[in-house]
Amino acid sequence: MMKKITLLFALLTFSLGYSQTDIAVNGGFESGDFTGWTQFISGTQNVVTTNPSEGTNCAELNNNVPASASGIKNANVGIGTAVAGQEVTITFDARGTTAAGGVAFAELFSEIDPSGVSKSQILGGGPLALNADPNVWKSFSFTTTLGPDVSGGVTLQLTATTGGDGGSLAQLFYDNVKITLT
Repeated sequence: MMKKITLLFALLTFSLGYSQTDIAVNGGFESGDFTGWTQFISGTQNVVTTNPSEGTNCAELNNNVPASASGIKNANVGIGTAVAGQEVTITFDARGTTAAGGVAFAELFSEIDPSGVSKSQILGGGPLALNADPNVWKSFSFTTTLGPDVSGGVTLQLTATTGGDGGSLAQLFYDNVKITLT
């Protein structure tokens, strides 16, 4: 009996000492719209029910405008919750089609209030490597630390970026977005 109590106490202590908080807003797009997201539209952006990764909806960024970026931002989330230097894990699912210089990017910003950033990072160091089949979702996970000032919260930006070629295309779908503070 004493071993069971000791084990229970150890598990309780571990779980209390290690908490995680998802600060993403509407990360599954289940509101049916871009609530919680700031949009920068090039081409078209929609919340669709076509082949979501999870749930009913996913975001579609369909950019066919040469040399442009179509982006969505979960901007300035976690104000008062995020801590400078804190570990953060970004996870999301993505799929889609890119051609003639089209790419997908994910970027994380540690925001300063009232403006500026203390750290910016292209997650994965460059364009996202999607599954070759545009209908197959790929899960991404990136763990990093926040910058020295997060008084303005944290921003995750997901893009569909095209190259200068007239036939450049980036039709991307994003779903199941989480910004998890540890």
